[in-house]
Amino acid sequence: MFARNITKELEQWAAKKNRKPLILRGARQVGKTTLVDSFSHQFENYLYVNFEKTPTAIVMFEKEQEIADLMAEIFLFCNKEKKQGKTLLFIDEIQLSKAAVTKLRYFYEAKIADLYVIAAGSLLETMLNKNISFPVGRVEYMAVCRFNY
Repeated sequence: MFARNITKELEQWAAKKNRKPLILRGARQVGKTTLVDSFSHQFENYLYVNFEKTPTAIVMFEKEQEIADLMAEIFLFCNKEKKQGKTLLFIDEIQLSKAAVTKLRYFYEAKIADLYVIAAGSLLETMLNKNISFPVGRVEYMAVCRFNY
């Protein structure tokens, strides 16, 4: 795996005291998932949820529940036992769930210090034309392209 300049940007995002959930934007096959998988080695817990590969995961995000309860359900869904330390939650192909996009704001508002949330989707721009409310001011965006080296 080669070092990418964007990895440094991810590290700067993670070091922020008032960190917001991060939405990675970029075309298909530019390396968003590979980038986050590589970045995940800096965390004690890594939870990967891909709505395209496991659409049943969307149901978890559609429920009305506290973020702590949702996180417990995600650990169970990913078949992972929670370890002490930092947790990275990566929601891939998030554009497949309006509810999950909206729920990003609650991850920010919950202010869980050891929880880092990254979402990605190659078709996020298509959602801007649909009736969806992006959590403005409660998420950050980062563009990923094959030239971010």
